[in-house]
Amino acid sequence: MDLEQAFLKTLESSGVVWGLGDDGVRLDTHQCVYMLDLFSEGVHFKRGWLNCAQIGYKAVCVNVSDAIAMAACPKYALLGLQLPRGCNLAEIRQLVAGIAKACQEFKIKIVGGDTTLGKALSLSVTLIAKSPKPLERTKIRPKDLLVHTGKLGQSYKDLRALLRGGRVSPKSKFVCPKLQNLLKFILSVRPFVRAGLDISDGLLAECNRLSRLNKLACKLDKPYNKAYLSGEEYELLLSAPPRHKLALLRRAKQQRVQLNFVGVVCRGLSHYRPKIWHA
Repeated sequence: MDLEQAFLKTLESSGVVWGLGDDGVRLDTHQCVYMLDLFSEGVHFKRGWLNCAQIGYKAVCVNVSDAIAMAACPKYALLGLQLPRGCNLAEIRQLVAGIAKACQEFKIKIVGGDTTLGKALSLSVTLIAKSPKPLERTKIRPKDLLVHTGKLGQSYKDLRALLRGGRVSPKSKFVCPKLQNLLKFILSVRPFVRAGLDISDGLLAECNRLSRLNKLACKLDKPYNKAYLSGEEYELLLSAPPRHKLALLRRAKQQRVQLNFVGVVCRGLSHYRPKIWHA
């Protein structure tokens, strides 16, 4: 059972929510987009997999990925932190160093938050980003091309290696998401794309999300590609009219971003069987 989806559906039926479905939500007229992600020990990582600096860096980056998916520039953050009892000063310094590194790379200022002690390490980052025209998930149209950035599959391979007790490169996307070029790329192609989201739960899961929200099918050319199950890729899945294909390719080349055209939007609904990453 997908407990996350069960919770979200129950919450949606409560009558107290608005704007769920995108990577973030725009609430006012000042071009601000708000998003929040949790990064929790035992769910998203194990302490033996990442050092504290890597944990701090990735906790910020998973939110930056959501901002990029909406063609928004990160500006400010609120940080919620649960430190495990017994955490030492050296680990705290490493954690802060990782958070600071990500904030410096994307020019983010931490403007508030809260801390507490508990059994495990957990970070909650609320990111405030700005965009004059946020990229949403609900604008796809029949005959649109489906395209994703980067190469998929390595994060799943690295996760399996870690689960077997192995090690992975510190340059792995599972450890250190690569987002700098993606931010420049999405800002340059915003006029040419209709909808988008980041690939955090696998391409099949993201296609199902787009399908459900738009009541249209995301027909993939190779739906049984195992790489499409891979989560925590932090690449972009975009929908664009066919006439803009050349413009996307040109801008991808300028920003040194790999593009892969993998399918098309059509009538119907998608029912792919993704891997459930967080039960």
